[in-house]
Amino acid sequence: MDINQLFIKNLKKWRKIKGISQKTLAEKCDAAHSYIRQIESSNRNPSFAFIGKIAEALQIEPYQLFFDETRKQTVSARTKYIESIQQKLLSSLSSDIHEAFNELKKN
Repeated sequence: MDINQLFIKNLKKWRKIKGISQKTLAEKCDAAHSYIRQIESSNRNPSFAFIGKIAEALQIEPYQLFFDETRKQTVSARTKYIESIQQKLLSSLSSDIHEAFNELKKN
């Protein structure tokens, strides 16, 4: 399963576990309902910053949207995988914040 399919599968799973509709998730993420629908139908790919918003709205950690429960992993391998996902998310968020800050400085 590729990373996009895994993300979509986990997004749907966590949304259902939490009892949140696409519309409610969109409202919590300050996004259009159609955007969430497009993400779940694999027509759009969210930014790392938006993935952070989704995780916050679902009250989960962002890595849980990428975790493959079907893979047999040792605790060490799982920990390394989680840390790599967290690092990628933090790096992207930092970049997004830096870009936003630079835009504010221009104005």
